[in-house]
Amino acid sequence: MVTANRIPVKKTEVAANVTVITQEEIEKGGFTRLSDVLRKNNVEMGESSFATYPILNGDDRVLVLIDGRKMNWSHLTVSGNDHAINIDSLSTKNIERIEIVRGPGSSLYGSDAVGGVINIITRKAETTSTSIASEFGNWGLRRYSLTTEGKTNGIGYFITAEQKKRDSFEYKDAKTGTTKTFADSQIDQKLITLRLDKELGEGRALSLQVDHTEDQQGFGAALNSGAVSYPGGYEDLSSNNIALTYSWKQNTEAENFFRVYRNASEGTTYNSLLKSDGISPYSYDLNAKGAEWQQSWKLNENQTLLGGANWRQEHLDDEDSLNRSVSTKSVFLENRWKLPSKWTLSVGTRYDDQSIVGDNTTSRLAINREINENTNIYASWGQSVRNPTIAQLFSNTSYWIGNPNLKPETGSTITVGMNTKFKGGTKLQASLYSSQLKNALDWRWDGITQYFNVDREKRQGLDLNFTHKLSPQWDLSAGYAYTKIKRKTDGASSYTNDINNSQPNGYHLGVQYNQDKWNADLTMRSATGRSLEGYTSKSYLTLDMVVNYQLNSSTRIYAKGYNLTNEAYELAHVWYDAGSYPMPGRSFYVGVEHRM
Repeated sequence: MVTANRIPVKKTEVAANVTVITQEEIEKGGFTRLSDVLRKNNVEMGESSFATYPILNGDDRVLVLIDGRKMNWSHLTVSGNDHAINIDSLSTKNIERIEIVRGPGSSLYGSDAVGGVINIITRKAETTSTSIASEFGNWGLRRYSLTTEGKTNGIGYFITAEQKKRDSFEYKDAKTGTTKTFADSQIDQKLITLRLDKELGEGRALSLQVDHTEDQQGFGAALNSGAVSYPGGYEDLSSNNIALTYSWKQNTEAENFFRVYRNASEGTTYNSLLKSDGISPYSYDLNAKGAEWQQSWKLNENQTLLGGANWRQEHLDDEDSLNRSVSTKSVFLENRWKLPSKWTLSVGTRYDDQSIVGDNTTSRLAINREINENTNIYASWGQSVRNPTIAQLFSNTSYWIGNPNLKPETGSTITVGMNTKFKGGTKLQASLYSSQLKNALDWRWDGITQYFNVDREKRQGLDLNFTHKLSPQWDLSAGYAYTKIKRKTDGASSYTNDINNSQPNGYHLGVQYNQDKWNADLTMRSATGRSLEGYTSKSYLTLDMVVNYQLNSSTRIYAKGYNLTNEAYELAHVWYDAGSYPMPGRSFYVGVEHRM
């Protein structure tokens, strides 16, 4: 069952391109970074020296949820990107599964769900156990983690704690072929998560979730003429998130809930970005508080109605030119009908009223045909919206100038696709999409950062994924993604290709081996057709590998290797010339995990 439409249904009943990643897949892969989990499952990633963020349908405007709760910040917490989230600031140890839905989700989830939605569902306590792990590798990497779960006095607890340190990484210089160090790219990160669950009977439950993150990482930022932009630069970041959810079930499978939450993030960047006085380090203090309600009604055997309301207030204080709040009130409603011959139709709409830019409405229409228990075809049309941020509207410093006349991004996407499973277990997933975006938000640097609306933006693409069982021991997976992005600014007579498109043609090939105590995985990733204005090469090819060996029922050892081809390539272009964000070179890691 998947929850792409907020209502749990079979995968063959979902009118969307959906990928589900299980806890077992994460553990077998020895993944310690969420970005590596997503890459392994053919999700395109953007990556700089200090942040990694997902890209769906060629778009980095992706909404990231934890148990349905928004984690994105509408602010420049990822330098050069004021809507992305650093996905590697989230833990992998407490994940039950990850659901990835490509295509706009604004009618259900509101602003930011333009390219798609990634919902991370966390684990509840299932048994009483404790496990410890450690990992070591290139550039002085050392990682230690603790996971413990159990139940006491009827309350289930699941706790994770992790510390990771790494020195500045090395990369292969695209021009000279020599290995260099990306100065001031070190990592020092601490992650703590806590989940408490209390079953109240009759389908009712209470859940408390707490997340704490500390990051003291380098901020050399980007390379400029071969040297980092900010020598000696570093960041001191922290976040504290808490959510309390009361849930209940009535006569449907959907979880009805009421949730209150507060997210807080603060950070200071030293020896780099400065306040308007040109002396003081740049800092920010963000907090968001909100309340969410969701309710489903099974009107009859063939019709389910889902509705809800949300209130969220964000406040930003950068101790310079901004000390403002913005609040959003929302209501949404979606009706799902089961029609004859295993057709299903979903129609939904959402109304948002934002205190600064005003109100907007987004809708969606999706139809699905379950041909049999293994195959479905679908078509959908959905709208998206993304509101300008407080900083984009009102910044007034020596480095950033806001534009109070900015308009929200609005757009729509049409998607058609199919999923099927052949005899022998072979699976094929395919989708085509076409999207139009009006008033896309962007920025330019002309001695100072200025924000503006792009007149038009359009995207077309294809996504293919294939898995096949070669034998009881061997499995094969392959994927291809095509993305075309064009923009037209005000006054321009025609569209131009987006030079920032990091994957016009993306390829993925994986081979998995399982035998007795051994488990291994080799993954190839490649891209072609890239612009030499944005990147140092038109194409790249990398290989990643992981090998696991189960010593006994309690202990597992593993070895991992990334970028085995030692490729010189980049996955993001924001500042300066091509090659300003080189990816790490070849690296190896070994680890052990022991269940006590």
